[in-house]
Amino acid sequence: MKKCKVKPFALFLVIFTLLFLILFPSWFKEKSQSPPEDPFQVEKPKWTGVITLWDIPYVRAGKGSYLGWLSSYISSFEKKYPGVFIDVRSLSSERLAMYLHGDTGRDVLPDLISLGIYDQLLPENDLVDLSSYFSEEDRTALNKLALQRVQSGSRLIGIPWMMGSYGFYINLDALQDTELTEADGSLSYYDLNAIVNKAAHQKKIGRRTIDYYGFCTYTGFHSKPLLGMIYKEGVKIKDNASYLQLHEWMSGELRITPEHMISMTYVNAFRLFGSEKRSAVLLGDSKVLFDLRNLEEAGKGVDFKFFPLPMQDETAYYIDQIAAYSLLQQDNESKKELCISFLKGLLQEDVQRSLSDIGMFSTCLGLDLYSEDNEMKQMEKSLNHMNTGPFGANAALAEYLWSDLSSEGPSIESNGLD
Repeated sequence: MKKCKVKPFALFLVIFTLLFLILFPSWFKEKSQSPPEDPFQVEKPKWTGVITLWDIPYVRAGKGSYLGWLSSYISSFEKKYPGVFIDVRSLSSERLAMYLHGDTGRDVLPDLISLGIYDQLLPENDLVDLSSYFSEEDRTALNKLALQRVQSGSRLIGIPWMMGSYGFYINLDALQDTELTEADGSLSYYDLNAIVNKAAHQKKIGRRTIDYYGFCTYTGFHSKPLLGMIYKEGVKIKDNASYLQLHEWMSGELRITPEHMISMTYVNAFRLFGSEKRSAVLLGDSKVLFDLRNLEEAGKGVDFKFFPLPMQDETAYYIDQIAAYSLLQQDNESKKELCISFLKGLLQEDVQRSLSDIGMFSTCLGLDLYSEDNEMKQMEKSLNHMNTGPFGANAALAEYLWSDLSSEGPSIESNGLD
């Protein structure tokens, strides 16, 4: 009998069909039971866990709390990096000093921390140098003084992420019969001196004598608006006309400023200008503006005009309202990279633009946040004129001037830093 030859291709089809019938049912069952792939699923990072951040409120928001703003950013970061959590702890500078007193172990300290303004309690060697993580392009995109805020020699010891500013709030009644009523520009020392001298007086009500002041301001533990008005880089106290003028206001027979103004709190200074209307001028930050608007909504407002720093006589001014976070030294490289991603994310354009929600300003150049808010727009533009702050070598000069201002009088005969 003639043998039937099987062609190779036919044999291949038979084998393939048998394998398909054997293997396909189990593969199909397994595939149908597995969850569908999510095209939006984020890959889990190499390191997961908790990143701790100690926030010290060296700079406050113009309205609300920046911690709520920060919480929104943290939520978006945690979604981007599943398994990574940011634990924020808000501390006062006094509580921070208690934690750092003595030999504090690294396990007690956080991963991220607010960078001090007038003092930095942590040794700089404990902070990561971030310079290799920021290109020249990254740095030139930042406000120059904001960058100076976090530089220590060649090292970059933090990320500046929020700014504030100062200006003069002047009661409109005090501007009557002056050329400033319709002025849109900055304020000169000559005009300011005329306003405060004219406004200061006493009023008798029965047996009581009530003082009405020409000028007031406040001092916070890291907010000194007066330095923005009187600090002159490279100018000795005996040649500093604005400092000498202020001292005259504070020590004259007719007190133009309230007693102990150097240590006056924000609450007392604002009440004097806003609620009681007993000061013609208040020097303060953007919080003053939003608190005045709140008074207006409550039917207790004061008519005022805002003038930004610097003064008309000056081309630049001093500012201390720049918030920054630093990264402490890390043992785990993957965790360190996540911390740096968190810090760099604070400088993203959408994050910086959202600072308008809390009445603050961006540390990045070219972002106009307040095109429809005249007073905030003026304050925002004034930031282009900042040239110095209590950072680097200027810290000692600022401290000396403030100490001299707080003493009995200007040491115009002394030498050195003055």
